[in-house]
Formats: sequence, C-alpha cells, structure tokens
Amino acid sequence: MKKIILLSFVVLLATAQSIALSSPAADSKKPIATVFKPVGTVEYQTAGKGWTKATPAIPLYPGDRVRTAENSFVIIKFLENSILRVQQKTEITINGEISADKEFSKNVNVRYGQLGFNVQKHANEKFEFTTPTSVASIRGTQGALTSTDSSFQLILGSGVVVVTNLFSNQNITVNGGQMAISLANGQLNVKQATQEELNQMNQSTSGNGNEGGQGNNGEGGQSSGSSSGGAMTFGFNVTAPSVTEGQSFDVTVEFTQTSVPLDSLKSLVSYFALAYKAPAASIYKELPGTISGSSVKFTIPESDAIAPSIQVYVILRTTTGVQLTYPQSNPESNPIVIPIQSANMNELKIEFTDPSGKRKTMVIDY
Repeated sequence: MKKIILLSFVVLLATAQSIALSSPAADSKKPIATVFKPVGTVEYQTAGKGWTKATPAIPLYPGDRVRTAENSFVIIKFLENSILRVQQKTEITINGEISADKEFSKNVNVRYGQLGFNVQKHANEKFEFTTPTSVASIRGTQGALTSTDSSFQLILGSGVVVVTNLFSNQNITVNGGQMAISLANGQLNVKQATQEELNQMNQSTSGNGNEGGQGNNGEGGQSSGSSSGGAMTFGFNVTAPSVTEGQSFDVTVEFTQTSVPLDSLKSLVSYFALAYKAPAASIYKELPGTISGSSVKFTIPESDAIAPSIQVYVILRTTTGVQLTYPQSNPESNPIVIPIQSANMNELKIEFTDPSGKRKTMVIDY
C-alpha cells in the first residue's frame, strides 16, 4: 500500500510539473541578441521553422541560427552590448545557459565561416565560441576568428583568450597581438600576429562608420553619413545613449556638413523631424524638431522605449520643395536601429523530454 501511495504521489508531482512547464509563461522567453542591418542575403532560423530573410531589429533567442551568403554581412548585438560582425558565407548558432554556480553563459557556435567580435566584460558572465575543432573562452576582448571543419584560427586584438583543441584536449592562452591556430589533427599553436594579420582583424572587428546606421560604439546607437537632394547635401551624425526599457531618452541629430551655410538652415528648412517605431509596430511616429544650431535633440517617450530595439530615421524638407531622409535609401526598411536593454529579468528556456516521452519546456528567470 505504501508503494502504491508513493507511486501516486510521483505521478501527481510529474503531472503538476507538466502543467506548470506547459503554462503560458513558458512561451514568454526573452531575446538575448538583435540582428542589426543585414547586407546582401542574410537568413535566420528559429527552432522548428525554416530559414527566413533577416531584417533590421529581428530579435534572436537561444538556439537561433544565422547564416550569410556570398558578398553578404550582418551585425549581431547582444543585450549586454557585445557585438558580432558576421562575414560572408558564415553560419552561427547563438545560445545561453546557467551553470551550477549561477553564472550566465553565452555561446556562439560557428559552424563555418568568419566573424569579428567585440565582447564586453561583465561579472558572473562567460562568453564562448565553439567550432568543429576548438573552444575559445572570451572575457572582455576583441578579435576575429575563422572556422572550417578541419581548422580554427583566432587573431586577438586585446585581452586574453583560452583556446582548447577538442581533439587533443590541449589548451593555450592567447594574448593581445597574438594568433592561435587549432587543427583537427590535434595540433594547437600560438604565434605573434603579423601586421597584415592584425589589419585583417581590424577590418573584421570595426565598422566603416555607416553600416546602415547601426550602433558601432558599443554604447547605445550611432550612425554617420550623408544625404542629398537637388543641389543640396547634408551630413548627419545620429547618436543615442545606452537605453533601458521604459525610460525616455534623447536621440541627437547633428549636422556634420551642409552645402549651405549653417546659419541659413533655420530659414531654409520647413520641416525637420525624427521618425521612429518599435520593430513590431506597423507605422512610424514623427517627432518634429526646431533647428537652432548644429544639433537637434528628439526625446523618445518612455511608453515607446520597448526592448529589444527602436528604429529611427531623419526627415528634412526645404522651403523650395526638396525632401530628403537619412538614411537616404528606403529609410523605412533600412532604418537606424537603437538597441534597448530589457528592464525585466531574463528568462532561459530549456527543452526536455518528460517520462512519458512528451517534449516540455522549463523557464528559468535570472
């Protein structure tokens, strides 16, 4: 009789867990990264779905995959401001998990290809790259890596990285200015990087200042570029601070160059505004501004500061009937993307199979 009672208790406990794990809260997982402007053919895949064209501000969740075709490129930014610059013909998978000692870890699996990285250093966090041959443990540094089925190459700009060869289980420490080579035959070596190799790394880890308006300063968002209409040309610098969800913030638009005297802009421009929207919104809102100097601040209200990002572009109309935007080409589908940090606790979604063989999901807040 005691055995029967005990068995009934176990069944009831399993049933309760099943109900709890299948509740709506299990579907409210939070993104851990955001796709910034994709260039060329860039696709992403969520578990259980097919490959889909990636567009600006698409959120990425643990287990999502991203791939680039030839002559394509994409920036991926994690919510804690670490940045990946994924080069052409590359496929990666992003993940997050909590270890036994409550350390939050992010992992990027590079199936093949090349990327540059700028990883921010945070307490109680770990960032790893895994490839078919190697594992690289990163803490607050920047560099570039290339991966194939049989080799792994890492060039480090600064900081320290520990590289482990998965075939020989050997590991080495790589310092700034050095290059590690790990092979499928178990060999693992480190050497001083040549200037040409360091230049290659710099190209992979730094933007050109106008990557579709994406933040490249690691803090908030920033974009610089120009736009022209008729005989007039304007240079713009758009900046925003690090933003937390639910807090109002300023977006500053600065005129870096004009084909007319700056003093004449006030009488020449009939309408100057910042258009903005959340990625899920269907239309842009406009904030009119007044030009009184070389820069204008636009305040995004707290009700519209929603994670993981907000999309903006600049509108300028002149009294002579000229209208232009920045970014100039298709700004609604090619906006400036400003990341927004979630104000809530993050959630880690873990899938598992229960004793009956059904797939369930566990959600852990951290």
